[in-house]
Amino acid sequence: MDRDGGGDPHADLNLKRSLLLVAALTVAVVVALGFYSDGKLFDELASFRWELFPLALALTTVNYLLRFWRWDRYLKRVDIHVPFGRSLSIFAAGLTMTITPAKLGELLKCALLHRSFAVPVRRSAPVVLAERVTDASGVVVLALVGGAGTRSWPLLVLAGIAVVGAVAIVRSPLLERFAFFGEAAEASRALLTVPLFVAMTLLSAVSWFFESLAAYVCVRGLHLDLSLGDTIVVFSLGSLAGAASFLPGGLGVADASMTGLIRLLGDTTKAAAAAGTVLIRLATLWYGVLLGLIGLAVEERLARRQPVRRSSMR
Repeated sequence: MDRDGGGDPHADLNLKRSLLLVAALTVAVVVALGFYSDGKLFDELASFRWELFPLALALTTVNYLLRFWRWDRYLKRVDIHVPFGRSLSIFAAGLTMTITPAKLGELLKCALLHRSFAVPVRRSAPVVLAERVTDASGVVVLALVGGAGTRSWPLLVLAGIAVVGAVAIVRSPLLERFAFFGEAAEASRALLTVPLFVAMTLLSAVSWFFESLAAYVCVRGLHLDLSLGDTIVVFSLGSLAGAASFLPGGLGVADASMTGLIRLLGDTTKAAAAAGTVLIRLATLWYGVLLGLIGLAVEERLARRQPVRRSSMR
């Protein structure tokens, strides 16, 4: 994408290649789950109460709306002011990058802000960093509240330590020694003040709770004997494992983790556990990518209609 609002053919090609690669990996994961379920995966999916699936998508949408509010709040905190509609389309476009390792591809949002509003990437990148940090802390809080149990507490403690460590590094004077970070270090500390960090962690926990509810609808639609608390554990720990793997979308690792946890906590068959994972991933990961593609198309059209202009930054 270039500064005059037109699309960069190389960037578009790279995006298409990435999507095709992830789609191929997803097919491989589904095939692997099919073998794991002794060929009964699609029979289990056929038994799902598909009239419930729109409810799962609606609950996931609430998660994205809450996360958009956080994004918009963060932008204002670092004095980046863009029109509401453009803020929404840029946020939605970033969901396309949900399939990138640890969602770091959501830096695409920074490129879009720079293209249309001349916002320095070093000023907006800390917003994406703060999103990722509070996503992780929010999921850890959610897992604890969901009752992860003594068997899982070491993983949660390590995740919590990693989150605290990341916040401490960003807020320390260490980054000031590197001139490149300049404005980014200042913005990062502004976004990760203790009161704001705590508030956004709680908001993230609530937003991911709605996505856990979407996962619960999926497992209940399969008539699996899995409580809401157990479903929260399945979704949160599976998501953390996928993020820690640094694989695109956590593919393979998140899926295997969720399948194993569903089978363990729900005392169910391999086929039912695999089907539950496929449905959860459809209602969360792939629904987000679809929304992202729509958002990216809208943002591209809006960008072509306006010249580059500077956002109001004090």
